[in-house]
Amino acid sequence: MSKAIFAGSFDPWHNGHNDRLENALKIFDEVYIIVADNYDKKNYWFNQEERIKLIKKSTKKYGNRVIVKLGDKKMLYDICHEEQIFNVFRGVKSGRTLEEEIRLQLVTNYMSNIEYGEKILFVYDITSEEDFRGSSIIKKLVISGKDISSLVPKEIIIDIKERCKE
Repeated sequence: MSKAIFAGSFDPWHNGHNDRLENALKIFDEVYIIVADNYDKKNYWFNQEERIKLIKKSTKKYGNRVIVKLGDKKMLYDICHEEQIFNVFRGVKSGRTLEEEIRLQLVTNYMSNIEYGEKILFVYDITSEEDFRGSSIIKKLVISGKDISSLVPKEIIIDIKERCKE
């Protein structure tokens, strides 16, 4: 059975993430969504446990093919080693993000090799640079009172709007 890790901060989960997940499920039998914090981001709307709940609500339809787990403060290569999953599925939508992803791949494989003698395969899902969907854009739209129903799963729209009110 083929498995992959799809890791990110997912604050909040949106239809772009769902699209990536569906693409990953075309390749892999199971996808482990690992919810982590990005050290460059400080102002999360939802803590990790809340994000896990939102993702589980949004991905029920995939059944046991999707496993949602806490990444906590672990490094990606440590998670791969612990889960014994050596495929990582990542999304790329611009040249800038591709450079960031390549750096992540290089350091992940370097450290994985040093600590565990393991190599991790990265699979990239590349979308159009015109794909503006992103968590920060969605937050701005919600704060401005705009309709986000085409951008986030219907199962979690209320959760996102309620968080904006807080």
